[in-house]
Amino acid sequence: MTEPHSKRSPGRPKAESGEASMRDKVLMAASAMFMEFGYEPVTINAIAERAGVTKASVYYYFTNKAVLFAKSVSAMMRRISSSTRKILEANSGIRDKLEQLAFTKMSRPHLEFESLLREAIPFLSAEQLDDIRKAEHSIHEVIAKTFQEAMDAGEIARANSLLLSHAFTALLMIGTREQVGEVHYSGRELSDAIVALFWKGISPD
Repeated sequence: MTEPHSKRSPGRPKAESGEASMRDKVLMAASAMFMEFGYEPVTINAIAERAGVTKASVYYYFTNKAVLFAKSVSAMMRRISSSTRKILEANSGIRDKLEQLAFTKMSRPHLEFESLLREAIPFLSAEQLDDIRKAEHSIHEVIAKTFQEAMDAGEIARANSLLLSHAFTALLMIGTREQVGEVHYSGRELSDAIVALFWKGISPD
């Protein structure tokens, strides 16, 4: 099921700062709104308003909401992959890297991604879903590379680096909660607690 196509202007939309920037503005606005509100509540009209463009301009680049969702989320994942790499490269020591990565995530609370994707899946094609998953996997590859380098340097025990990446990012999903039980954490407190749990595990040894 997809959103019906809207009539579009036959000409290219006018953009004060260039065609590419207009398309990017739409992608940025769309990904932000989808992550904040979910798939269903977000409309093309609302995205156009946030991006500061016309509805016709949005439809010029993206034929319907499902297409825009897939493109914007994939682009967002690639941006996250790039920013994750920069955070990891800017810090020394695997624990410091993880703590800074966790804190950055805690500082930007948003809808839990898997919940968002489950909501959108009925509207997506298999190809669109595959593109999103590939973009998401690029983030795990960056984190897994850091774990592998830490293993090679003797900082951590040998394990499956990709599994470690998935396990760590799964723990970070706790950051979508404002509090855990009756305990309220600041972003720094929660990120440190998550890394400590990941680092030490629950063994008494």
